[in-house]
Amino acid sequence: MPNSAADEYLRTRGLTPDSQTYFRLGHVADPLPGHERYRGMLAVPYVTPAGPVAIRFRRLPGPDGSTAQPKYLSEPGDGLRLFNVAAFGRPEPFLCVCEGELDTIAVTQAGLPAVGIPGAEGWQRWFAFCFQGYDAVFILADTDDKGAGMGLAEKVAEQVEGARIAPMPGEHDANSFLLENGRNALYKLIGVEHA
Repeated sequence: MPNSAADEYLRTRGLTPDSQTYFRLGHVADPLPGHERYRGMLAVPYVTPAGPVAIRFRRLPGPDGSTAQPKYLSEPGDGLRLFNVAAFGRPEPFLCVCEGELDTIAVTQAGLPAVGIPGAEGWQRWFAFCFQGYDAVFILADTDDKGAGMGLAEKVAEQVEGARIAPMPGEHDANSFLLENGRNALYKLIGVEHA
């Protein structure tokens, strides 16, 4: 994937080559037969301790910065699941919840344990059981002008004990907040010591 369009895009998002490797991100340059619709897309695997269980594909922005819709594609019949479940194995008494995979990768890269929900409509009621036993669950809520991020955060907060909504200031998502303000600002925003 080095020097691919996906690599270039991820670098603009501040995601390092080490993070790209750790999360096994890829670029679909030469798709397998039957997978041609994913050509040119970023491949984001969902990995568990047992190995990969699914892949979501993200369209990359065009030269004008716009992204064709739908932005994300999955294999037909693929269900919704949490991204970066490895974070549940970290020893911290808290966990961050992000909307989307790239925000989750950025927050993890900043040193915080984070799991991702695949989009504003991706929350499933049964996910709440995964968060039992944490002192705090910080929902890093997107504050874009559409309001979907805060709607997701409120839904999660209703169902997860110890959840605290941490709105990203200035219409940011977690990734853009980190890019503009750095990791120290995120730690201060949610009120935790450096990991």
